[in-house]
Amino acid sequence: MAAAYGRGSHWRGLGRHGAAHARTRGFTLLELMVTLGVLGILSTIAYPSMRDFMRRNRAVAQSNSIRSDMQFARGQAAATRSYLSVCPLAIAGTTTCSSAGKSYDQGWLVYTASKPNIAYDASVTGSLQRAASAPGGTSIRASSGGVLTFNSRGELLVGGVPKSVSVIICAKQGDDDSIGTNTTAVPGVQLNIATSGRAASSKLATSEGCS
Repeated sequence: MAAAYGRGSHWRGLGRHGAAHARTRGFTLLELMVTLGVLGILSTIAYPSMRDFMRRNRAVAQSNSIRSDMQFARGQAAATRSYLSVCPLAIAGTTTCSSAGKSYDQGWLVYTASKPNIAYDASVTGSLQRAASAPGGTSIRASSGGVLTFNSRGELLVGGVPKSVSVIICAKQGDDDSIGTNTTAVPGVQLNIATSGRAASSKLATSEGCS
């Protein structure tokens, strides 16, 4: 009986050793190659979707940014009973307004003004309210060029008279592109500002361009 018990213990010990060895066995070369191949296929499928997701987020973020500044200008104009203007910059990183430009790709300023639709005057202390830097990876185009102004009633003025304006925001495919694109996968955003000054955003129709 003792001998039998010893032999059984011996075999059970071998069984435990064999199981431990099986558990610690690594990948074979074939298994590793198959795993890498599957990962490569999944990456190829996922990359375009992730890229489009990031471009959509950029367009939405920039549309929210310029809409926020427009709403701020309107609110401040009504609250202070004064003129607040928004102008596209001629050169990024400066305070020089583009007098007739429709592109906000270089950034924009929000400032108080003595009368509607005049450029920012840096000599007027305290007039600058906000300065937005150049938007990365997106293009922003307005339907009316130059300075946009909100009066004390919150109305949007262009050329001194109430007028509605639309702003198109599109994600660029590459940083060197001059203008973004509007596609089904990555639609642009259209910001509509009514003569009353109220702003509303919507997805840009697929038939519309970004300029």
